[in-house]
Amino acid sequence: MGEVYTLPIKRLDADELIQLYRIHTIVYNMRRDYSKEDNKSPDPLGNPPEWSWGVFDGKKLLAGMTEIEYLMRFDGHSVKMSGISGVGTLPEARKGGHIRKIYEKLLPEAYEKGVVFSNLSPFDHDFYRKFGYEVTCTRNNIKIDMGNFSDIKAKGEFIHILPGDDTTLLAEIHSAYIAGINHGICRDYWKDNRAWKIFTREDPCASGTYIYLWKDENGKALSYIKYRDTTEDGEHQMSVTEFAFKNKKGLYGMFGLVNLLSAQFENFKWMMPAFIDPYDFIGDSWSVESEYKPREMTRIINVQKALELMRRPVSPNGVQYVLEVEDKHITANSGKFLVECSANETRVTKTTKNADITCDLLTLSQLVTGYRTLENTMYSRKEGLEVHGNIETLKSVFTQRPQHVTEYF
Repeated sequence: MGEVYTLPIKRLDADELIQLYRIHTIVYNMRRDYSKEDNKSPDPLGNPPEWSWGVFDGKKLLAGMTEIEYLMRFDGHSVKMSGISGVGTLPEARKGGHIRKIYEKLLPEAYEKGVVFSNLSPFDHDFYRKFGYEVTCTRNNIKIDMGNFSDIKAKGEFIHILPGDDTTLLAEIHSAYIAGINHGICRDYWKDNRAWKIFTREDPCASGTYIYLWKDENGKALSYIKYRDTTEDGEHQMSVTEFAFKNKKGLYGMFGLVNLLSAQFENFKWMMPAFIDPYDFIGDSWSVESEYKPREMTRIINVQKALELMRRPVSPNGVQYVLEVEDKHITANSGKFLVECSANETRVTKTTKNADITCDLLTLSQLVTGYRTLENTMYSRKEGLEVHGNIETLKSVFTQRPQHVTEYF
């Protein structure tokens, strides 16, 4: 038998949170003098300390992470999601299983609180697979010479958004943009407009970060863009950090601003969602540098709830199937689930019937969120999927849908 783990694991208080921030300076190669901030009032827009977890040896924090409370879009619904951020362990405390022990406490608690999914951006994908996470979002890193936007003429009105400005129109555009996108984060979930205050808090003169809203010729707000002035090989780059639009007109209307900025920047760079094709933007496709990168990972926290809310296939007589899955961290997720889909609802119950499909939690997270189709998943080298029958029904259930984790955490 291994050694019994005795170190206390708990959510942090305000006095302990500074220790986690100091750990970040070590593990993320950051530089910040927190000694000057010990006696300062906490940032009113900062994360509440109780969102963070830690392992302590006496009063010393050895390892910790932050579990941010979000609401995200999933197949037309808004569901609770926990965003994992700031995971770190002091060098001298590594290989002690501290992060694993935090997860063993965090995951069951998230289930009890009604969380359906957990998302994160990993430093290493294999590390988080141990806790049930798998890649469910790919970004397309594009780079286009600014001169290629010269044919897209500026129309309508561009409005520079500054700290303290009204964010109502930004919120309307964002809500429309994420409505049909899985993993889109609902910014009206936090109280006191906190999400938008954070989004617009940077002074463009000091930070080089700019936000512009676009209205069409009829005064309708259809898109906004947030970008940073970065340098690469001595050249200025228009590096987009967020671009949201209600429709095609909003997308190309904002490209008119890109044209206006062509004298200031050499290239347009965007870590864009994979469901849009950048070769549609300009005439010369050879001018688009494109690199797809798997990025965010997802873990299903509540299998039954995710299956109930998942999109239903169009079928006049409804469909049903039996899915078997095992979850090493959340007991309630393990077993066989009978899924019965009618035109108006999905009913999910535990069953003893033979499974039509058996998969591990990693594979199921990809299938349920629509990251890949069942057919595509069957080509994976991983051995986490077995289809026993009812395959045409399963193909109609597990389809690909648009993905975009709209926050960075």
